[in-house]
Order: sequence, then C-alpha cells, then structure tokens
Amino acid sequence: MAAAGDSTNVENSKIENEEDYSDWMSKLPEKLLCEPLKNIAIPGSHDSFSYTLDLNTPVSPSSPDTVRNLVSAFGDMAKKIVYKWSVTQSLTFIQQLDRGIRYFDLRVSTLKGKAELYFVHGLYGAEVGTCMCEIKSWLDKHPKEVILLDFNHLYEMDSTDHEQLVATLLSVFDSKLCPVIDTETAALNVLWEKGWQVLVFYHHPVTVGDHPELWSGSYMPSVWPNVTEAPKMVNLLEAHFTRGRPQGKFYVSQGVLTPTGTTVLQYISRSLQDVFALIAIKNVQYFMKDKGIGPRGLNIVIADFVELGDFIPSVLALNHKA
Repeated sequence: MAAAGDSTNVENSKIENEEDYSDWMSKLPEKLLCEPLKNIAIPGSHDSFSYTLDLNTPVSPSSPDTVRNLVSAFGDMAKKIVYKWSVTQSLTFIQQLDRGIRYFDLRVSTLKGKAELYFVHGLYGAEVGTCMCEIKSWLDKHPKEVILLDFNHLYEMDSTDHEQLVATLLSVFDSKLCPVIDTETAALNVLWEKGWQVLVFYHHPVTVGDHPELWSGSYMPSVWPNVTEAPKMVNLLEAHFTRGRPQGKFYVSQGVLTPTGTTVLQYISRSLQDVFALIAIKNVQYFMKDKGIGPRGLNIVIADFVELGDFIPSVLALNHKA
C-alpha cells in the first residue's frame, strides 16, 4: 500500500487541531452507545506522559545501554539529545483529554532514593499519583467520558512497588474503576449506569490476578510497526488489519515511527517531533481513510504529538461513517 506525503513538506504542512472534543463520547450516535468500546474508534496518545520528562533526572531503565554509555561519556549534552528524541507529546493530560484523547500509553518505574513511582521514557517524568489525580478531577467534570489507562511497561518494580501503584489507582479512581467484565457488554450505556469511567490495563499477571479492577494486558494487543519509514508503517498496519483482530479484545494500531541510533545521529540537531511526528500522522490518516469500526474495524489508534494534522478528528470521524 502506498504512503501519503513525504518528509520534505512536513514543516509547510503543519496544522494544529484545536477543536474541543471534551465530551465526544456523550455525543456519539445513539446506536453506538450500546456498542462495545472495542468496536468504536478511540484516539490515543503514545507515551502519553512524555511532556513531563525532566532533563535533570537520570537516564531511565527503559533506555538501552548505548544511551547510558553516551550520557556517561558526554553528560548533559548527550542528555539533551535523549530528551529531544524521547518526548512524544507536548500536550498535558488535561489538554489531551479536552482534545478527545481517551487511551493513554503509560510506562512506570521506581527511582533510586525516592518512595514515589514515576513515568519514564528515556528520562524520568512526573510522579504517577499526581497525574492520576489530575485525570480524576477532569473525569469528575465530564461524567460521561470513559478513559483507558494502559500500564504496559513497568520497570524495576518488585511486588511491593506493584501493590503501591495499584493502591494509588484504587484510591484515586475508586468507584470510577470498571472491573473486568465481558468485553461484549463493556459499552457506554452500561458504564454510565454503573458510574464507571476508567478501565485500567495492567501488564503484570500476578498483580492482576489479585485485583478484579485490573484488566490483564492480554485484553489490549497493540500493533507496533517499529520502523523509521512511513510507507513501511502503513504497510505493516494494513497487513495486521487485513489479518484480522483477536476476538473479544481491544485493539491498538500505533501510527508512530520509531527512531534508531542511526536516525538520531543523522538528525542529531533535530527532534522526534521535527523529523517523524507529522509525516507519521499524515500517513496514519491515509491508512484510516478507507476503514470503519465494528468487530473487524479499527478501535484505538495512537500517535505522537496528537494535536498535529487532523489526527484526532480523523479517528473520531470513523464513528460517524454511514
């Protein structure tokens, strides 16, 4: 499948989506209110927390040894490069929610010498509990909006750390948490009746087994292209889509391009946003244009710098196709 656009016109094509989609779920066509969430189109963000990354923190456990060695050798100069290629979002959680994002890709780690848990991607970001409280406050003001929190990378955490994170989630979201139910019944009308606004997907089987409020990560398969070229990304997403979705599960399509060490060296003075973000969004929009929703359709689509282009409205428009 051909890809759309090329990197030469990225700067000239930059358009920001500033529309307010803070209550889009409550405005869906009535027939979709009883449709399982896995069968509707939901925009999401990749490394959703990365706007909080801090240059003054150590390199995180998610970083390869090559990155650690570079920072050890070249210090702050190398860390600035890590930062530019690790930040994938510029909008805060609240801004993402206001723009319509309902799926959040979350990666968490301990930090030596600290009791709290932190978001990580290359470097360390904000403390998890504080961010969860911000999201909860937003949900209080938007009682018909439902979010999916996908804790899919959990670094250097022992059983005590996992229990600490779970205790935080239970305390913050409390009755808003949707327990594991049949995915065919996890529809907006059911969730609204119960007051459930948060589905937590937790990729740690031992912990999940002890808490009915946590959905196993197996409910959230995710297609990661892991390529640097937009045509390859489109082709891989298309191949997985044609192959068909796993039944009874949610489904994430990652519209992202992933830099390699060679990429960073080639564009060392630039950033992931400059080089990859908009061209990836243009191409995932191209991938979506002939797609629909339903058991065999698209479900969750994620991107970097979600405010660029028409990413969010393009995902939401799938819910209004005839």
